[in-house]
Amino acid sequence: MQKVLTAEQMREVDRLTTERYGIPSILLMENAAHAVARVITEKLGGSVKGKSVLILCGKGNNGGDGAALARILGMEGAFVEIVSFGKVAETKGDARTNFRIFCGGKVELDDGDWSFEFGDLKEIGSREDWDSFVGTSNQDWNVVVDALFGTGLTRPIEGWMANVLHDINILNDTQIAYFNYSRIRVSVDIPSGLKADSGNVMGENFWSDLTVTFTAPKLANVLPPASSYSKELIVAEIGSPVELVDCQPTQTYLAESNDALAWLGDSMFSDHSYKNKRGHALVIAGSESYSGAAVLAGNAAMRSGVGLVTLAVPAAIRSEVAARALPDLIVRAFDEGGEIDFAADAILIGCGLDANSDDN
Repeated sequence: MQKVLTAEQMREVDRLTTERYGIPSILLMENAAHAVARVITEKLGGSVKGKSVLILCGKGNNGGDGAALARILGMEGAFVEIVSFGKVAETKGDARTNFRIFCGGKVELDDGDWSFEFGDLKEIGSREDWDSFVGTSNQDWNVVVDALFGTGLTRPIEGWMANVLHDINILNDTQIAYFNYSRIRVSVDIPSGLKADSGNVMGENFWSDLTVTFTAPKLANVLPPASSYSKELIVAEIGSPVELVDCQPTQTYLAESNDALAWLGDSMFSDHSYKNKRGHALVIAGSESYSGAAVLAGNAAMRSGVGLVTLAVPAAIRSEVAARALPDLIVRAFDEGGEIDFAADAILIGCGLDANSDDN
């Protein structure tokens, strides 16, 4: 299983990677861009040569990832267009370095629309700029990359930028798409518009076919409804030592296919399997108003593969629950003085219990 980190924990991992292990942050950005490039290349059948890629960049590190990605794809033979939402000259740090490399060593440019060795770059500062770009572009992109906002976003995208995201995501009234659904939509680290530390949706955000996140998943990558805005999640290693992730405290983990395979192997039935070898689950559930919750929970526990399930319910619904539950379940009342065996391997409590009942 993979640990799921907060945005602050991820920043701490990046900081310690540089301070303790001497791995420059610019190298981490480069590795991140190469990871995204590898995914895009694979999705396009093994080569980007002759393909057209649009990369939407912000002014922060997410945009820096996008600028590095543009250079890498351009060097591999793709035609790349960068749309920078903001002045390239206002970028800082590693992002500025990668924009400078893409621009052939220049960032102090003045007309907002240039062609360079690895592709074209256009600055967008208003809705009018965006409409002009869309109106003059052939829109023949094989891939659209979202490198607008990273994990640092904490408030909804508003104003004309929200309108632009809306235009990107859906068809307009004339049924002419700015971006149609046959193109691959890729988000860098997290779909722009989502808050990294929450499964909730703040407002308009980018709809991705896949998201390439780095080092560890973030909460918005895995918790719905936010996670539903990316159909596929790929976690890429970019050089941060595993021990730095391991030492971050978390209660959220992402199960992987290997975890499922290991569980299936451990729980596989054999010739010597019998109920006491398969584990004992105790389910304490139900009330007069919610007997169905007890039935569902008990039946689910039995179907999970556990060998023995004791379903403890209020005496008033014991007969009703026993008639509807799987015949393999042991149904007992927890409020009539009878003993309940709490020596179980797993205990589930709460489904359908009445918080206002004196018996609970």
